[in-house]
Amino acid sequence: MTPDANDRLEAKVAELPAAAGVYLLKDAEGKVIYVGKAKSLRARVRSYLSDRGDERAQIQFLRNRLADVEVVVTENEKEALILENNLIKRYQPRYNVRLRDDKTYYHLRLTASEPFPRLLLARRPVKGQDLLFGPYASSAAVKETIALLQEIFPLRRCSEPIFRHRARPCLNCQIHKCMGPCCRLISPEDYQKIVDQVALFLKGKDTDLLDQLQSEMEAASDAMEFERAARLRDRIRAIEATLQKQKVDLPDPKDRDVFGLAREADRVEIHRLGFRYGALLISRGFALNRVSLPDAEALGSFLKQFYAAEEFVPEEVLISLPVEDAELLAEVLSERRGKKVAVAAPERGEKKRLVEMAEENARQALIKAAARADLSHRALEELRHKLRLGKRPGWIECYDISNLMGREAVGSLVKFVEGEPDKSGYRRYKIREVEQSDDYGMMREVLTRRFRRALNEGQALPDLVILDGGKGQLNIGREALKELGIKDLAVVALAKEREVGEALSAELKKKGERVYLPGVKDPVWMPAHTAGLHLLQRIRDEAHRFAVTYHRRLRRKRAVRSELEEIPGIGPKKRNLLLKHLGGVERIKQASVEELAQVPGISRADAARIRKFFAQAENDSDSGGRPSLTS
Repeated sequence: MTPDANDRLEAKVAELPAAAGVYLLKDAEGKVIYVGKAKSLRARVRSYLSDRGDERAQIQFLRNRLADVEVVVTENEKEALILENNLIKRYQPRYNVRLRDDKTYYHLRLTASEPFPRLLLARRPVKGQDLLFGPYASSAAVKETIALLQEIFPLRRCSEPIFRHRARPCLNCQIHKCMGPCCRLISPEDYQKIVDQVALFLKGKDTDLLDQLQSEMEAASDAMEFERAARLRDRIRAIEATLQKQKVDLPDPKDRDVFGLAREADRVEIHRLGFRYGALLISRGFALNRVSLPDAEALGSFLKQFYAAEEFVPEEVLISLPVEDAELLAEVLSERRGKKVAVAAPERGEKKRLVEMAEENARQALIKAAARADLSHRALEELRHKLRLGKRPGWIECYDISNLMGREAVGSLVKFVEGEPDKSGYRRYKIREVEQSDDYGMMREVLTRRFRRALNEGQALPDLVILDGGKGQLNIGREALKELGIKDLAVVALAKEREVGEALSAELKKKGERVYLPGVKDPVWMPAHTAGLHLLQRIRDEAHRFAVTYHRRLRRKRAVRSELEEIPGIGPKKRNLLLKHLGGVERIKQASVEELAQVPGISRADAARIRKFFAQAENDSDSGGRPSLTS
């Protein structure tokens, strides 16, 4: 910064108000590089211009880059805290801690808004009458929980359209996995008791739940309802068996979050342990990179951003070290919860042990991350050497094609950065130009569409492109790139056994997999059990999984549509109405004329035609023919 510019900045800072608010520090290009809050804007911003006092590392960086400042005055420090978080999310400043958690975690949704509630998986839960539980860090965890609860508690599983139109009990009801509310085999009051029990279980109130079930079992036994008493006994045993292998319990039944921090250079790991009613239900880590703030400031900034996005507020937040805005954060959280919330850094006792547990989880996450980074580094160096690349392939893209005899053909692109998947770079391509079964033509189309767009938009190109296939795929890929004027991009093909066209002997299989390189007649063998080969296979398998998933989705969609498309007089609009109101083809097949005629937009004549079509189809399938119908 020139002396004149520095003088203008100092004059501007001198005129700032001595009031609470938020300040935005900017560089010479006007880009926001840091957002902070202060009780006195003038005093806080002036500290960035002084050579004395604050010696924190990031302050030195900021001081050298600071060219301008903008402030927003607030009525109090609490408003400044909320505004600070919003501005950090908006500008993503270089020197703030940025909570970039791109994952959308699963929740469980108990549909209390419905007369007979269900338990559903919710990817992006919305506040309302329904009860939400979570988050769960993986889909496997939440699906396992749903399966467990469905085994223990006989809640209905059918969708709303099927539930409204069902005339007879389903298979789940027949095997006592559902109480048949669709056919009024259970009263709303008795069904609600089961729903309340599920809620108690998910809230961690296990003692209350078991006491309630025990009382119900004894009452059923006294009334000589022995079959019901036996079902309740089995439910109690299932819950007790689940609890034995499940949670870390605390003597005091509180809702609390515990945060531990670990650091290695500029990489910080923060781990959260979530206790609900004294039981450990949540364990989740957050990786923060390029953190120049001191630990306490980094943790404080993280907590403000975390609770701004978190719906549930516990009654106690335990942290591994004191933070500057702890009292202010507690005040804000107390207002949101409607009750007092404590934010504290315990120094002894059981609470200190919990914080140490969170810190140990954070340390272990750092160790694992360092091991993964070292393995990825070795794998990328192996690829650079074995594939004769000019540089280490930090950015790799892999392409795969999936189709069935040319139908529902799709292409996939997956992106890996430093050996880890970057799902923001994943892309799916529905093949438009190639109709017959032509894998080469499909690969050409996908590559042409992807890299033409990259050139048109001035995007950077990857360090390495992997094509799932053999030498033919490699040649097609090179031709497609050459036609676009791309000459220096490294391209290889990773061949499966079927693509090489020969049965490999056991001896050859031990050598690993073969990779085809441009201008090289024979394939390069990637040695088995090496980091480089493992990474190649992982990338190739991910591209294949991504392509096949999309292909199957299109096939299912086509199968549903094609069956309905054969019904004369039922066009796209009426097909959509049927699917929307009845929930699926199987339900449409089973529906009576009366049920079909209740669908808005479907006349009784339409309903009779649909019913006759599927009745004829069933008869023809028994005799090996095809359905036919004249209107």
